[in-house]
Amino acid sequence: MLQRYGSSVCLIDATYHTTVYGMPLFQLCVLTNCGFVVVGTFLSTDEQKETISAGLRIFAELCPQWSPKYFMSDFCEAQIAAAESVFPST
Repeated sequence: MLQRYGSSVCLIDATYHTTVYGMPLFQLCVLTNCGFVVVGTFLSTDEQKETISAGLRIFAELCPQWSPKYFMSDFCEAQIAAAESVFPST
């Protein structure tokens, strides 16, 4: 799903203080022919650029052809910086 639909737009979002656990859950979503679908998730110990970058790098290594043209995020500077560092052409 990531390789097939993720070349155009990829959405990254995280849960913030909505669970009893102190770890944010990041979700990667892509636009398919049926709407936005979650194609990957990762837990992080914090919401820092380096940690989010590490999670994104795992997906980039698992799917080396994946290079989204655009990333969509809320205004979280750490998420934006992480996406730009892992995918510099995004």
